[in-house]
Amino acid sequence: MKEFIGIVTSLPGRLAGSQGERMAQAALAGRLDQLGMETVIEGAVCAPQTSVLLGAHSALLLLTLLWSLLNNGLGPLLLTSLVLLSFWGELRGRPRLLRWLLMKQLTGNMVARLRQPGSRGRIVLVAHADVAGASTLFSPWVKRLAHYQVVGGVPLHPGTIVLAGGALQLLACTLALATTEPSTFALVALLMAAWVHVATLLIAIDWWRSVPTAGAIDNGSGLAVALVAAEQLVSEPLEHCELWVLATGAREADSGGMKAFVRQFGHLLARHSTFFVNIDDVGRGELHFVSSEGRWDRLPYRPSLPALAERLGGLDDFDGVGEVALVGRTDAGPVTQAGYRAVTLTTLVRGRAAEVLHTHADLPESVESRALDQTLRFVIALAREIDSEFGLGQLDTARVRAVSVPSEGPPRVRVD
Repeated sequence: MKEFIGIVTSLPGRLAGSQGERMAQAALAGRLDQLGMETVIEGAVCAPQTSVLLGAHSALLLLTLLWSLLNNGLGPLLLTSLVLLSFWGELRGRPRLLRWLLMKQLTGNMVARLRQPGSRGRIVLVAHADVAGASTLFSPWVKRLAHYQVVGGVPLHPGTIVLAGGALQLLACTLALATTEPSTFALVALLMAAWVHVATLLIAIDWWRSVPTAGAIDNGSGLAVALVAAEQLVSEPLEHCELWVLATGAREADSGGMKAFVRQFGHLLARHSTFFVNIDDVGRGELHFVSSEGRWDRLPYRPSLPALAERLGGLDDFDGVGEVALVGRTDAGPVTQAGYRAVTLTTLVRGRAAEVLHTHADLPESVESRALDQTLRFVIALAREIDSEFGLGQLDTARVRAVSVPSEGPPRVRVD
């Protein structure tokens, strides 16, 4: 596994849609092809980069603010409302207005399949092939600053600041329109909003121009575990399910590749018999399975696979694999929304994502062999458990015990 991590980290920067991303997928495809799996790399079109969306909204809000200073009519108020609604939609999923005017992002997915005549189900091992940029936004001191707990134990998200600045601007525009005399409060509110918009615009530009990380943990570790797990599951095949391996593109930061995969391959994958095991950032710390994800709205996974992961985690072989609810999104989110059963596996260091993630310290020497070995054994055991339960009809009839969630819920951790 470490040998393959060394290969993918030596490639050019694997940003979404880049040559490095395609080369990493091709390296994995070559290994899987040698195992006898059918492989294909499919191009995909997905949403603009998150940094572009953030910068575009901040720039529009700033231009609208300047317009309101020159003319306090109805126009600035309406435009501010539309931009704010569009940004709210970006965070919540709908309505997403501005992205339709921006240039889309090109990426691709590597899909491998081990044909098994007579199989009735499919187990898809998923790992994203792209990396994040080492933006100042992801530096350790910013992460520590932004990780303080707010309402419900959810960490602060930069989008919250943009919404607050936009709401302040909207209030100032409303006051300016309602009064004939200039309002000191409205002017102060506009100046505070302008400061927020300028700051977020600079953050977006820095994020857009950031240099890609090596991505040993994020997510060379996931690719390596998926490869070696496939090697073992090819040598000792599953009984009832076909094995698929999926290396997605454009995972950072909105799972664009996985959304494209659902659009392109959904007609081949029955929802009642296809199971996704997402392997994401598993190179350092203790292994956890994810039962839900999301920042503004909780997206709970369908309980079957988290329940199996919980059952396996209680065995002595795995020394108590923990449960966590992620703040952010993974590649398991789009397939869950599409009606499939999925689970994400990730490792945490003292209950948090490893501090080296999204920094230039995410190098092969940061990867822990113990974390890789534990994840590999767990992935293989989980795949065989899914195969066995599916063969017995347990997963079809929902007889698997649901995950028991304490009243206060599982711990939440921010991953992006």
